[in-house]
Amino acid sequence: MRRILRSHWVLEPLILCALLFVLISGAYAADLDPYQEPVFQSPAPHSLWAGPYLGFETGISQTVTDVKSGGRSKDLSRVDAAFGLFGGYNWEVSRFVLGVEGGATYLGGREKGRHPTLGTVETGAKWTVSAKARAGLPINNFMPYLSLGIAATEHSLKANGTEKNSVSIGPVFGGGLEVAVTEEWHIRADYSVTGIIDDTARYGGANVKRTSANHRLMIGVSRSF
Repeated sequence: MRRILRSHWVLEPLILCALLFVLISGAYAADLDPYQEPVFQSPAPHSLWAGPYLGFETGISQTVTDVKSGGRSKDLSRVDAAFGLFGGYNWEVSRFVLGVEGGATYLGGREKGRHPTLGTVETGAKWTVSAKARAGLPINNFMPYLSLGIAATEHSLKANGTEKNSVSIGPVFGGGLEVAVTEEWHIRADYSVTGIIDDTARYGGANVKRTSANHRLMIGVSRSF
């Protein structure tokens, strides 16, 4: 009787181990079944707005400079083609899109005119570099936005036989509408105003005060990454 009990103690664990081995082997074979349809997990949806982007823009630029000397003033306005590069990064915060953007833009050539006391003068701004913060409100694949920042802009003035070139720091603000054509490609219409310079200097013995600003309307194409 004791031998029979001892044989049961030996056989029962062996039988359990054998059953467990069969079950594990069957489950592993099912995983390797070539006829079993694969299970795919759908990727997480890609944001239309969040992340880095780079783009190119072109449009119309108008630089207006008020030249004042001897109690008389003259406004010189130059309208020209403009083009530039921009890039930045966006974050989605609740219902809003917040971002930072940097850009460099060619503004155009110089304008020549005649001042009442200075005679012939030439003025203009060729380029500007900006850093801005943006805030937008997405509506499906459309996003109106506002922007605010600072810009370094080149400006020149030639009067009374003296020419001075300078790079000044001023505010830049504006707004626009961006459209997500696809997840990667966006187009936008952007309007901005840049304060260029407001100073007084001597030109050939005459005190000249110049105040200048730039307006531009640009159409841009960008790719997000």
